[in-house]
Amino acid sequence: MLRQSILGISTLALMTATACADEGTRASSDDTASSSTETAIKTSSQSTILDAAQVKTKSEAKLYAESEFKQADINNDGSVDKNEFIAYAAVRAPMNVTATPGELDTKSMSDQKSAMTDEPESAEQQFSEISNGDEKISETEMVESRVAQFEEADANDDQQLDQTEREKFIQLAQLKPSAGTSL
Repeated sequence: MLRQSILGISTLALMTATACADEGTRASSDDTASSSTETAIKTSSQSTILDAAQVKTKSEAKLYAESEFKQADINNDGSVDKNEFIAYAAVRAPMNVTATPGELDTKSMSDQKSAMTDEPESAEQQFSEISNGDEKISETEMVESRVAQFEEADANDDQQLDQTEREKFIQLAQLKPSAGTSL
């Protein structure tokens, strides 16, 4: 299991680096592209949300989920299986720790401590909930999960996350690696 997780993590890192390099090459090497195509490439990269701390609206929660799905679907088959999700969680979990209270202005140190002591669910538990028991996660299921978390965090139902609500969303969306997985 550990060997599969390490292999999955390595594959995820390699595919992410390859995708970034491919996107950069494609955008810079095609000088004959029309301005509308260039605008579309710029627009799509600007509408990618890679961190739960960036989410302020429901549409941004959807973009975040779509981004997560694309990163987690290592083999690009249109679904995320348990091994892919666990590998993604193992890579993503350390990023979540640094992205939460340190980047956001919080009301008090006690708020920070209580937010950090709430343990997120394990990757297996999250996978089980998001996949609805069918052993794979579709992009729709990922989006529905993050939108539900957004709605849970949006305490005043104004479709915007204030500082406190955003911290709640970050906590709900936070991934935790498997118990046996370490980097």
